[in-house]
Amino acid sequence: MITTIRAFATAAKTNKPQFNVFDRSAKLIHRSRTAKLNPELSRKKDYIRDEVATKTIERLAFITRPFDKLLDFGSNSGNFLKQLCTKSHVPEQLKDDEIEHKIIDQLNSDKTLVRDKIKELVMFDSSKELLHRDDSIKYDYEFPGQIKRIVGDEEAFNHEIFQESNTFDVVLSNLSLHWINDLPQTLSNINKILKPDGLFMGTLIGGDTLYELRTSLQLAELERKGGMSPRVSPLVHLNDVGALLNKAGFTMLTIDSENIVVGGFPSILALCEDLQSMGEQNAVLTRASNLPRDVLLAANEIYKSLHGEIQENGEVLLPATFNVIYMIGWKKSDSQPQPLARGSGQVNLKEVLQ
Repeated sequence: MITTIRAFATAAKTNKPQFNVFDRSAKLIHRSRTAKLNPELSRKKDYIRDEVATKTIERLAFITRPFDKLLDFGSNSGNFLKQLCTKSHVPEQLKDDEIEHKIIDQLNSDKTLVRDKIKELVMFDSSKELLHRDDSIKYDYEFPGQIKRIVGDEEAFNHEIFQESNTFDVVLSNLSLHWINDLPQTLSNINKILKPDGLFMGTLIGGDTLYELRTSLQLAELERKGGMSPRVSPLVHLNDVGALLNKAGFTMLTIDSENIVVGGFPSILALCEDLQSMGEQNAVLTRASNLPRDVLLAANEIYKSLHGEIQENGEVLLPATFNVIYMIGWKKSDSQPQPLARGSGQVNLKEVLQ
């Protein structure tokens, strides 16, 4: 990703065409296919997006200001809206756990708090099929504000709703920015449409995602073919995010990450089928056209050997790690706290540290 960022900077200085990594047209097909052909399967495989949307709601609940106009940028199927209007329940296996009941009660309280703050929710996504997949679904709670669903290209950023600056109080983006070619420009565009002191809260898939799959495919291809093809997309690393947000004009940054481990895959093929149903398969422009059977079989055995989890019955199941980066930035405003002038301190730091 660092190489990609440097390429963006070089292209900007020399006025050369944009440096592209991903095939955006192929990615649109990937994301739309399952939502159109098998909506129920598409919903079932939304578990990562649903989980991250829930964590976004928990973080939004700490923000005390109202969210009059909120943009869900790259909204996918509307996972944020779905989680916002769906009541959470204690899992059956934890029904006797008092702490778990308190956690779920707090989560439902957070959902109500955030839901009631939003007067207008604008959902924007490039996939019409995905964006409108759940239009007819009835959730536990009615959303009290106005909902708009708009189809448009996130990277082109040329829809009429983006023509005016200082429009939105909050911009969210959950697990969609990792398919943007010119991420620095997109973040800068998001900053532009925010009102002064507006909030940007985003999540994206980070660089350690699917490291088990990545290493297994690399080792298998080295063994069978004597070289490696780009089977997994390049991703942003946590250390890059601060620089990207600063360059885009955001201030008062908060950045962290977590690993969400999904277990129970019987084979590497089952994992790849889940990724395909999510629309998260490889879309690198230089990707190989197919995966040879012998490489896939070898990768499956390597995956089991290096990362497999042996069950009580002797079966080996495969885990998959999704590294999620959470980022918060605020658009600059004169109303924000400002650092004191250099030399204006009243306390001698040397005396404090003695």
